[in-house]
Amino acid sequence: MLLSVEGLKTYCYTKGGVVKAVDGVTFSVNRGEALGIVGESGCGKSMTCSSIVRLVPQPAARIVGGRILFEGEDLIAKDESAMRQIRGNKISMILQDPLMSLNPVYTIGNQVAETFKVHGRRSSRTSITREVVDVLRRVNIPSPEQRLKDYPFQFSGGMRQRTVAAMAIAGEPKLLIADEPTTSLDVTVQDQFLRLLKQMQDQSGMALILVTHDLGIVAETCDRVAVMYAGKIVESGDLQGVFASPAHPYTEALFSALPRLGQRGKRLFQIKGEPPHLLHLPDGCAFWPRCHKVLDRCREDYPPMISIHEGRRAACWRLKGGEA
Repeated sequence: MLLSVEGLKTYCYTKGGVVKAVDGVTFSVNRGEALGIVGESGCGKSMTCSSIVRLVPQPAARIVGGRILFEGEDLIAKDESAMRQIRGNKISMILQDPLMSLNPVYTIGNQVAETFKVHGRRSSRTSITREVVDVLRRVNIPSPEQRLKDYPFQFSGGMRQRTVAAMAIAGEPKLLIADEPTTSLDVTVQDQFLRLLKQMQDQSGMALILVTHDLGIVAETCDRVAVMYAGKIVESGDLQGVFASPAHPYTEALFSALPRLGQRGKRLFQIKGEPPHLLHLPDGCAFWPRCHKVLDRCREDYPPMISIHEGRRAACWRLKGGEA
């Protein structure tokens, strides 16, 4: 087991009250495995990833409970100095917007070289430059020797995203967290970047956590999937099982909303309503106001995570006793 997140709670303290952005999240990632985290905007996916690398927006956000075990060590218990040695070295993260991840006043070469300098892998300038060229070549940047002195604005969106990927893998991490890395890319470049991620994973054996809205990307890239809603994981399991027979009504609704070939003249399925405001969550299951299978008990008590098959779990009262 490479990463084990147990009962993670990250709350944001605002003037309006406490926002439970991540509320008791539990999952694990094995070495070389790819986990997809899916769900609507605002469900806590990005905050979960930020919590793993201890980069939650302070002072408002705080990790108030749970454990984050990486190679058996609790990251929550580590001080900032120890975390700096882990970030970019053992755990790397690709953020949503590649342009915002790059400093516009520094060259591409300087920014990629920063990882090698911070973690002290190479001492001489020549060695660092050689490593930067090599890692840019690995992510398919054309003529990397000539592009070292270019600035981010001189790169296309796809090349900027590949540069961010180069910065992420420069430290040869054991875990790569990709937070919606294809959001700003067109379909062709998306496919190229996903193939690149898979190639990097196959070559290095690193584990991958992929955050996305796109179930098609999860199907193409991941081994397991976790579905989040209102700060909690409502279903998790192996990719094939979840996609073949979703157990939670929310997961089922997400699949129903996907467009299908050959269906013309029919309105696309739409999940009624909107995700709840995290300051004003309903009693019981947070999904019941939008659920077409709601029971009276759903309005009163939050369901526990129930085992369906080996490795598959979902939080729904209809599964109590093993029956959907």
